[in-house]
Amino acid sequence: MKLLKNVRFLFIFLFPFLGLSGYVIFLQTELYESKTTVLIKDVKAGQSQADMLSAMMPSTSSNMQDSKLIEKYIYSIEMFEQINQKFDLKVHYMSSSLDILERLYYEYLEIYNKRLIISYDELSRTLDITFLHTDPQRAKEILSFIIVQAEKKLNMYDKENGNKLLDYIKSQEKKNKEILVQSVETLLAYQNSHKTIDPSIDIKSKSGILSSLETRLVQKEIEYDNLKSYMNPQNVEVKRLRAEIANLKKKRNDLRSQLSGVSKEELNEDLFEFEMLKSEVDFNRERYKQTLIQLDMAMIQSTQNAKNLVVITKPTLATDYSYPDKIKNIITIFMV
Repeated sequence: MKLLKNVRFLFIFLFPFLGLSGYVIFLQTELYESKTTVLIKDVKAGQSQADMLSAMMPSTSSNMQDSKLIEKYIYSIEMFEQINQKFDLKVHYMSSSLDILERLYYEYLEIYNKRLIISYDELSRTLDITFLHTDPQRAKEILSFIIVQAEKKLNMYDKENGNKLLDYIKSQEKKNKEILVQSVETLLAYQNSHKTIDPSIDIKSKSGILSSLETRLVQKEIEYDNLKSYMNPQNVEVKRLRAEIANLKKKRNDLRSQLSGVSKEELNEDLFEFEMLKSEVDFNRERYKQTLIQLDMAMIQSTQNAKNLVVITKPTLATDYSYPDKIKNIITIFMV
């Protein structure tokens, strides 16, 4: 009976305990962790804030949403495939670096997700990311790679939308340039057909001539009245002066009709047409100028990141393994 109890003790407790403890001590995979803390900073939102502190601390809802999206992306098969392509994770997960139980039980993505620890701190609005690996240097390298790829993904959608906007503004720039060139050509055709640079210059010039004619006419009328007072109206000098006054009056009336818009050569109407064409050119020039400014801004935005992953603490390099807690595991096995 005593022998049976000893055998039972050996096979039910001692051998399993020693076997599992040996597995924990000698075979269970030792994992080194690399940690980093990042802050998602929205550059566009920061530029609209009043001070530098507000710029560094984006709105809670936007920051949390971006952080959760990045967390999902880091856990995704897409991120795993990128890491695997660069660091051969699948080969590593099949190698002797991992113990036999992990190599048999888990799928690659499951092991990768198990090696990731991500948490969002609402108070500081930061994202804490930890990656576990059997090689501390490789853990640090993979975590650095994850940060770079996550930032690229974070800005991918903004850049796609920015490129669409850039293409639209480029088409508008081309269209507005054609409109401007057409309006300038119309103005030049008008100037050539009317043989004038600016009708307002003609009006000023003819107004000056009209003023001169009015002055000469007054002088000649005074001179005529003086001659008529003591000379015969049929005198040659009187006739010449009278004809000169009539000629001045005709020229004056012609200029007045041109300036007032009564004659066929209506300067006021020409000026109105010219000003309309000129204002259209000015409007199209200003619109084209604004399009160029928008194009320049869109080109800058399309090449810049709208959101940045600000690394608060760089990925660490572990000096000792972090998992598993062998003492705790052995105590747990003993209690079970």
